[in-house]
Amino acid sequence: MNRREFLAASAVTVAGAALAKCNCGTGAACACAPKCGCASLNLCLQWWAIPTADDFNAKLDYLEQNGYRQVEIPTGDWLLTKADAFAKALEGRKLKVATACGGSDFSYADKARRDAEVARFLPQLEKLGMLKSTGLIICPARGKPELSAKDLRESFVTDTGKRLAEKAAACGTTIVLEPLQRAETPFLRQVADGAKMAQEIGAGCTVMGDFWHMSKEEVSQSGAFLYAGKLLSHVHIASLKTRRIPGSDGAADDYVDGFRALKQLGYAGAVSLEAGWPVKNPDDAKKHEILTGMCKLIKKQWEEA
Repeated sequence: MNRREFLAASAVTVAGAALAKCNCGTGAACACAPKCGCASLNLCLQWWAIPTADDFNAKLDYLEQNGYRQVEIPTGDWLLTKADAFAKALEGRKLKVATACGGSDFSYADKARRDAEVARFLPQLEKLGMLKSTGLIICPARGKPELSAKDLRESFVTDTGKRLAEKAAACGTTIVLEPLQRAETPFLRQVADGAKMAQEIGAGCTVMGDFWHMSKEEVSQSGAFLYAGKLLSHVHIASLKTRRIPGSDGAADDYVDGFRALKQLGYAGAVSLEAGWPVKNPDDAKKHEILTGMCKLIKKQWEEA
């Protein structure tokens, strides 16, 4: 199947899904989304953005008290050394661990270096499985890779990414492919491309969409999400001109088209902030004020979708 055929087939599948009625009969934004397949808005913050002291309970309390349903955590040493204590702090809470986000690069010409990159993520996938996380965000290449785009894609789909996905599936989680912008990566720049790769890799591999990257690479928000279909597992959000907190760019920050597609898909994953602050060095009180405005905007546009 070529890319054009894949996109067409995806659109047909999604059109059918969009016509399906909610199992509980309450509509596309019902509260029982994880159970019945309806969409729900699950606001999420990355760990660094939570405006409290760097303390598990303080940060998790903030999320719960302010209507967030999921949290995105760091990869690397943070995940490997803190996951067990973090799991304890999560006990008795309704919060879900969305994804872990950090750097990755599988573009080395030397296979031993690619293997080493796989090896460093295997124990992290075990921790994410223990945390019942959606998955590990992976960017196959950044900058100027040592492999050609064709060879890199082939290597990732059949070897490095395949091995990570198999490990993820065995741990009860996934790897989450993140499309970037053309200035950042030689390939995997559209959500549909990531979905096609995930389809080829198979179990344990999903794809995400990032409103900021999509604003530079996609024709439409809804089209990008709809092409991914049920392979879409995570969403990043930021203001669409400056990549700051949503609402920072005024009327330009319009996510309704994308939210409409998420509702059609019955999406119940996270909508997670990945953006900078609109003011320099805000204190925690100012961060809370800015985030409160963001939540109000996102909830309003979700209802409009």
